[in-house]
Amino acid sequence: MAIEYLRPVSHAAFWSRRIALFALMLMVASWLATRFGPVLEVHFLVLYLAACALAVVALLLALVGLVNLWRVGAQGGKSSVAAVLLAVPVLLPGAYAGWLYHSHPPIYEVSSDLTDPPAWIKEARYDQLWLGPRPPADAAMRQTQYTAYPGLITHRYDASIDRVVKAIRLAAGDRRIKFIEENIPSDLREREDEPAQPEVLGGIPVPRRRPSVIVVPGAMQPKRQIPVAVFQGVVTDRITGFPYDVVIRAREAGDSTLADIRVAARYGRADLGVSAGIADAFLKALDEAMLGSSDD
Repeated sequence: MAIEYLRPVSHAAFWSRRIALFALMLMVASWLATRFGPVLEVHFLVLYLAACALAVVALLLALVGLVNLWRVGAQGGKSSVAAVLLAVPVLLPGAYAGWLYHSHPPIYEVSSDLTDPPAWIKEARYDQLWLGPRPPADAAMRQTQYTAYPGLITHRYDASIDRVVKAIRLAAGDRRIKFIEENIPSDLREREDEPAQPEVLGGIPVPRRRPSVIVVPGAMQPKRQIPVAVFQGVVTDRITGFPYDVVIRAREAGDSTLADIRVAARYGRADLGVSAGIADAFLKALDEAMLGSSDD
């Protein structure tokens, strides 16, 4: 009489595939809701950590399924392999973020001017929730930044401040920085609005209007204020969708103009080097904009 061998079933293997699939779907859904929807970064981190925990459980169950397949030939080998293939993509971003955390300084803000960082026009404070309070951006953080990013410094241009302001707008557009606040002196704003070429009437150039200055002999002349233009905006990371606050400052320094940038992450104590990357990319774009522009 023929004996039919019935293979045992590894329930752990089949559950591992289901759990791994759910973890992957949770990660993708939370990422999409953060990148294109209303979910905040701090909430996304909770959802992603939950997805990672489920992925670890799925890997453990898949390991049990593979062991059962090896020892007693239990069914579920394909499910275990599928669980591994589904769980690994969930854990890879977390592993990469962990590597970035250990290879970058624990700071959440950078500035090209370490002694006098550009001030926020409107400083916004964000509830860190379960991440806990973070230390202020003080001199110790600036020193840590200098050690990690010594090349992030103020850029000096032998050009007028209105020319640098125009280049800042071009560079910000190139780096997807959206300005939400501006603090520009009225005389600079008027010069921005003036036509690039002099008005021509009957073939004869007409000089631009300049405010008349009346000098009274013996009167004390008012001290000239140094023009300073400040822009505050937001830039969103292309991959994660996390927003970063940016403030850009241009100020006259003799016959040249100084340009600085300050970038801060909204949540967490470490930005994994993203803020420095944003600042460096903008300053390079500003250099290119200045090379491609000229004074009127």
